[in-house]
Amino acid sequence: MVARSPRDAPRRTHPALVPSPPDDGAHRSLSVSGAAAFEVVARAVHQGQIVGAAAAIGNVTSAESWVGGTTALGEEGVTIDTSYDLASLTKVLATTTLLLRAIGEGRIDPREPLATYLPEASWLQTDSRVADATILDLASHSSGLAAWSPLYTLGLDRPTLLARIAQLPLEGKRGAVVYSDLGFILLGYVLERLRGVPLDRQFSDLIAEVGIAPGIGFGPCDAPVAPTEECPWRGRLMRGEVHDENAWAMGGVSGHAGLFGSLAALISVGRALLDGRLLSEPLLGLAGQAHATGEDGQRRGFGWALPSSHWSGGDLFSARAIGHTGFTGTGMWLDLERRLFTILLTNRVYPTRHRESGIVGLRRRFNSAALA
Repeated sequence: MVARSPRDAPRRTHPALVPSPPDDGAHRSLSVSGAAAFEVVARAVHQGQIVGAAAAIGNVTSAESWVGGTTALGEEGVTIDTSYDLASLTKVLATTTLLLRAIGEGRIDPREPLATYLPEASWLQTDSRVADATILDLASHSSGLAAWSPLYTLGLDRPTLLARIAQLPLEGKRGAVVYSDLGFILLGYVLERLRGVPLDRQFSDLIAEVGIAPGIGFGPCDAPVAPTEECPWRGRLMRGEVHDENAWAMGGVSGHAGLFGSLAALISVGRALLDGRLLSEPLLGLAGQAHATGEDGQRRGFGWALPSSHWSGGDLFSARAIGHTGFTGTGMWLDLERRLFTILLTNRVYPTRHRESGIVGLRRRFNSAALA
């Protein structure tokens, strides 16, 4: 995907967004549950919680979709082809999928330590012991690594960033869940080292191979795209450039963030996950198997989050469900028993992350209505 020139003019931040008309939206062949779920999203747009959204409920053969509102205040309306910064959906749609396929090919053993695939992680002068964490530990956010570090402030190149992460002290014990961007940055490096091909190209080759609809890939993105945030550090409204600062510092391509995608493309991805084109049934089962449980009850599969008491997918998914969210306001959930998926795309960080969008409750209400 190619860069689109950002807008230079600064924008004012707003505690609440200007409401859209209550009937602002479009949908296709709505079931009762679909209509109810999409009404939840339409209400959030109308009330100014978010400026616009795209949502879908689907299975292997069909999907219902809804779009409404605008990409930004005073700008074009959202369409099914509007791209969104998918943020941490990158972890599951790109990195996890590529890792699981490598496991299926026998090229990665999830029980092997990181040092098997990145040997330099073990000889750095460090007491971190990141090198001892297994691929499964990293993929299930149970390696002991910290959640985040402001790597973007260091001005380092990609190889040096790898060395920096490998020397960070562990913040928890192995097996304890700490949702970590850092672990997935390392997993992205593992994939690049394994195949000798950049992560973005690995992903684009894969989606072409399995016939995913166009409209998903690593940025920069020149398609019609919803902006994210007015960034004081970068001095502009982020549009078509990755919102995540660490991913931006890595050139926009990382194992934890960097993907952009439209609702049309994500519907295609959902179908490909359920029909076996992207992952075989055993590999998808590995994604949905609980590998670690946090003190707060959150359950982690291989890459994906699993149903728990405060799961973003609400309370009505089966026990065999997986899901994930992105900081920018995105989310995707799959029920492996019922063979269905739900998708909600928003740019809830527009024009600033420092406002209450109600996204946590919106995700749960949307999914509860979709599965009712």
